[in-house]
Amino acid sequence: MAQRLLRGSTFHFKVALMTLVPVLVLAVVLSKSFTGSMRERALQDAESRALVVERLVGEQRLAATVGGRSGRGRATTRRELDRRLAPLLRDGAVRALAIVDRQGRTVYSTRPRTIGEQSTSAASASALAGSTAAGIAERAGEETIEAAVPLPSGEQGGRPAGALRVDLPYEPVRAALASDTRRLHLILLVGLAALCLGLLRTAVRAASRSQTAQTEHQAMRDALTGLPNRALFNRLLEDALSSRRGDGSVAVLLMDLDRFKEINDTLGHFNGDVVIERVGERLRTVLREGDTVARLGGDEFAMLLCGVSSAEAVAATADRVHRALEEPFTAGGLALKVEASIGIALHPQDGDRAGALLRAADVAMYAAKQAHAGHAFYSPDQHQYSPARLGLVAQLARAMDSHELVLHYQPKANLGTGEIDGVEALVRWRHPQRGLLYPGEFIPVTERTSLIGPVTIHLLERALDQICEWEREGRGLSIAVNLSAQILLDLGLPGEIGRMLSRVGAPPERLELEVTESAIMYDPRRTKRVLDELHEMGLRVAIDDFGTGYSSLVSLRTLPISTIKIDKSFVMGMEHDANDAAIVKSTAQLGSNLGLTVVAEGVETPAAWNELKQLGCDYAQGYYLSKPLDSEQFMRWLVAYRGLFEDRLQAPPRARRVPAMAGAGLPAIATVHTGG
Repeated sequence: MAQRLLRGSTFHFKVALMTLVPVLVLAVVLSKSFTGSMRERALQDAESRALVVERLVGEQRLAATVGGRSGRGRATTRRELDRRLAPLLRDGAVRALAIVDRQGRTVYSTRPRTIGEQSTSAASASALAGSTAAGIAERAGEETIEAAVPLPSGEQGGRPAGALRVDLPYEPVRAALASDTRRLHLILLVGLAALCLGLLRTAVRAASRSQTAQTEHQAMRDALTGLPNRALFNRLLEDALSSRRGDGSVAVLLMDLDRFKEINDTLGHFNGDVVIERVGERLRTVLREGDTVARLGGDEFAMLLCGVSSAEAVAATADRVHRALEEPFTAGGLALKVEASIGIALHPQDGDRAGALLRAADVAMYAAKQAHAGHAFYSPDQHQYSPARLGLVAQLARAMDSHELVLHYQPKANLGTGEIDGVEALVRWRHPQRGLLYPGEFIPVTERTSLIGPVTIHLLERALDQICEWEREGRGLSIAVNLSAQILLDLGLPGEIGRMLSRVGAPPERLELEVTESAIMYDPRRTKRVLDELHEMGLRVAIDDFGTGYSSLVSLRTLPISTIKIDKSFVMGMEHDANDAAIVKSTAQLGSNLGLTVVAEGVETPAAWNELKQLGCDYAQGYYLSKPLDSEQFMRWLVAYRGLFEDRLQAPPRARRVPAMAGAGLPAIATVHTGG
């Protein structure tokens, strides 16, 4: 705000200066012109007075003064001149009077001491040449106006007989000039001030309008790409919907760049901005005239197509967008491959208002990203990315602050001893309006937003707090927490977890991080760097859903893995499907040969328990033991389970049943295998 005010003040100062300088120059010119004009008038007036004096005295007397008389006659003429000029000298109208002959010698003067001197007056010289003249000269240290008129000689066409010079006081003229000049300056000052203020006001208004227009333009444009921003795109979309007149449909395409965070994290935000800017340039070349492309923020773009004839035509536009992005982008000295996911919503079938169309396109875009399909049209059956679930994401920040996100714990039992020494933490949301929400309601959508990082850190903090509480109670249980692909690429994750461990004092070996093979394949080198740092801190790493990925052996060989978890789809199907049984057996043998702990998920029957033990699996997890429970319910369950575990040490091997405890939230029967 201060910078804007400073820029505005500087602009106004420049405008004022540019306005004031020429106005002041004009004022100086006018003032000089006026002063010169007044001085010229004063000189003209002096010439007129000299002529009046000439007439008053009489040409004959003046001519006689410069004529050939000498002695007594000339003296008489001078006395007559003194008498006639005395009134003029008394009232100050004339300061002095002199007559010079043709040779410029003073032959008469009201200042007798100058008689006989050679005249140096410029006015007299002009009069001797035949012209009446006036000028300003200095006499006895004072400025004087001298005016001279030629004296006729009586000769036809001859030179003047002499010149009459009249010295007039300059002080009244100077005073009049000063007074008139001051009056002129005052008038000019007031007039020019008014003009300057008017010009400045006009300039400020024009600048304000220009600045307002520029501000409005900037408020509606993305600063990096110059494209319309979200606000302008919404306005254009609303205008398109309100003005549509049966000339085709309106389509909204929402585009998000895939794995763009990697470019920012690896090459820096400057190079990320370079890529964003060039993506915007390419999108401009793809669309038709009249269509709109906008940058909504980050790496998200939106396109508005008006008058589209069919869904196929919109799909063709999406294909052109993908082809435009195929050519690598150069940034940071590297050629970067940029891919995008596009969600498409059509009017009116997917919504009749701007907000509804944008939400539908957003849902379709996330569906396209999840399916790696390039682009997808909105469909109501995309429940995983429904607007309702997208709305939940917006409430996650409040949910974390209000401690609505809680962890439920599902135990893992040692197949050899039956002992419980660890759990998997699964998040639940105690929503104030919708009740208890399972992770499938909000985690998949959250993983596609920047909130997945804060949510993961929040849950890790809760898990570490729980580890510390169990340590104080002497229970010694480890907790496994799932990490998404996005958070696994965060190079700052090890440092953040290290700070949390130091803050709460939890032993790092009690925390196990579960990652999927698909998350590892997202960026193997970056993932390895993060996992290596976590392993060096003492944390254990497990591959979750093992067997569903595409590079299991490579992952096991290069990454610091301590545990593999067989996906529950194989465990639950092995009793009826020989292929699933073979996958479980080979995975258990592979883990044993590599010295890894093997955990089987989805154990729901005693037969599965027994078979997994025979195949060499180390741990079992599933509803055969317990469903996920909150911390209080889990402790009650664990006390009951360990009571049976102690009974097993004193009784023959057999299967026992533990009655559910009222109000504990346990299933009707919790079965615990206690025999071999």
